[in-house]
Amino acid sequence: MPANVRLLPDGSIEAWGHTWSFASDFSPAVYYTNGEILPFSSARDIREAPVTTGLGSAVRTSYQDFEGHGDLHIETDVLVSDTDGHVDFTLVTFAEGKGTVQEILFPAPLAVDEKDAYAVVNTMQGQLIPTAYPEAVCEKLPFDGQMCSEAAYMPWWGEVTDEGAYMAVVQSPWDTKYTISHPAGGPNRIYARHLPSLGRMRYARTVSFYFFPAGTDYVGLCKTYRALADECGKSVTLREKAQENPNVARLVGACVMHTDGKTHITPDSRFYNKEEPEKNDRLVPFSHWVERVRMLRALGVEKLYLHQDGWGQPGYDNQHPDYLPPCRELGGWEGMKALSDTMQELGYLFGIHDQYRDYYLDAPSYDPDNACQNPDGSIYGHSIWAGGKQNYLCTSLAPGYVKRNFEQLMAHGISLQATYLDVFTCNEADECANPRHPMTRRECLDYRARCLHYLTAHGIAPSSEEVNDWAMDSQVFCHWAPYPTVVAIPVPLFNLVYHDCVLIPWKMEAEEWGIPKGTTGFLQCLLNGGMGYLSDTLQGEALEENIRQHKIISELQSHVGYEKMTAHRFLNEDRTQQETEFSDGTVVTVDFAAGTYTLHYPEGKA
Repeated sequence: MPANVRLLPDGSIEAWGHTWSFASDFSPAVYYTNGEILPFSSARDIREAPVTTGLGSAVRTSYQDFEGHGDLHIETDVLVSDTDGHVDFTLVTFAEGKGTVQEILFPAPLAVDEKDAYAVVNTMQGQLIPTAYPEAVCEKLPFDGQMCSEAAYMPWWGEVTDEGAYMAVVQSPWDTKYTISHPAGGPNRIYARHLPSLGRMRYARTVSFYFFPAGTDYVGLCKTYRALADECGKSVTLREKAQENPNVARLVGACVMHTDGKTHITPDSRFYNKEEPEKNDRLVPFSHWVERVRMLRALGVEKLYLHQDGWGQPGYDNQHPDYLPPCRELGGWEGMKALSDTMQELGYLFGIHDQYRDYYLDAPSYDPDNACQNPDGSIYGHSIWAGGKQNYLCTSLAPGYVKRNFEQLMAHGISLQATYLDVFTCNEADECANPRHPMTRRECLDYRARCLHYLTAHGIAPSSEEVNDWAMDSQVFCHWAPYPTVVAIPVPLFNLVYHDCVLIPWKMEAEEWGIPKGTTGFLQCLLNGGMGYLSDTLQGEALEENIRQHKIISELQSHVGYEKMTAHRFLNEDRTQQETEFSDGTVVTVDFAAGTYTLHYPEGKA
């Protein structure tokens, strides 16, 4: 056992001379769907024994004989690795008792209450939460804290103190939710909630804790996680992706223009405008965008990616996955091909919005037997988006629909250099209990990745709504990867781990969703070495200023697009001045209060 980490008799952990204790007011517990809660400590038969394996020394605890749940049997292992001193907290459920398990909370959160401590959490792009932060944050996480979604771009959290730091890595994030508790004034409490898979706790769940000496900060935690990602093959770099698909290289330094086509909002959609029904339908023909991109080329825009929404006959977010043919009112096959051909002529990149999760009940091929089915046989549905009533398509079927639709586009001469498959890296993983196509959440993510890999195999750079750790072997770029609306101290944790693996665009203005208050998207884009959005509507001097910003962004990204972000620093007390550094030596400094920036390239690269 490494001398720097050991288990203490009271259950706490000593690492690098600092003692880490678990919250005394928290009890690991089994939560049932009927509302019943069984703390592990309520077992009438609790047995603890030391265990030694070839990997390290553990304490194994068995919990049995729960009142009213005679067969419930839980076992936990706390193992200290002989290799590097990390500590694995493993939960095994041998029998689940009476009723259906909703989730199991294990292990308890560490109690890190030091005044100058802070939590490091991967809510979207990332944030730090000081222990005594005066406001409540993370009271309601997206998707109820489901990992592998917007709630956690990466499946880990940590806390940093003056005496040391730790990082907790969830080894089965597809079946895990997590909670961040930070009431106004603190403290922070963060813990995992393990979910059944297809209704059962089918396998062992592990949360691995890594401990660090004094002086380690959030950047150090990010570097450690990147090393772990490298070891398991997650971190496929953009250089590697560009070797497989030359269009990846063409995206580096390009601006993104998001364009509309056909809008049609059905009466049963949450967004239907009853007061002004004429606003529920809108058409912007393909020919309009042909004219727009020719104008942009004449104005000196050299690198552009056009993302086309609402190109299919049903209209944006309608009747997926049966979206073809291209909308006749927009110009049909001929108009879409003219836009595609124009983009090629100008040296630009063309891509489309597409969707293989939302499964609309009025799609011509809709069959409820293809929708995701819950373990009790029910089918979840809602009517939020423009197309109205929908279920979720079982993702096991998505690769087939992707191939069906894209083969038709290619057969009609539509040349796509990139494409956006909506929600895959933003929304939580689905599961399906239909015996004709059963699917676990982990298999769901594998099927989503297959869709992205299909695009790559055909020279199309794949994109999705946000970013996620599980997709870094296949995803090239995204729509955005912003900060939470309520954020304590925003920090680019995801970029500190994966900047060289994925391209992230940023909205340019100050009041955009996901841009922290007091900052602008333009300066955030520079600080993060990202892509920038180019307006689809601005004219005159406003457009010229947008193009000027893009040229600055493009020049920077030509230097750092393939590089790791190696450092992020706050330069003043109110954090308005920040700095990032990249692996080629480029340093970006921004002053959000003054609205200024400096770009320092290493000698010979300016």
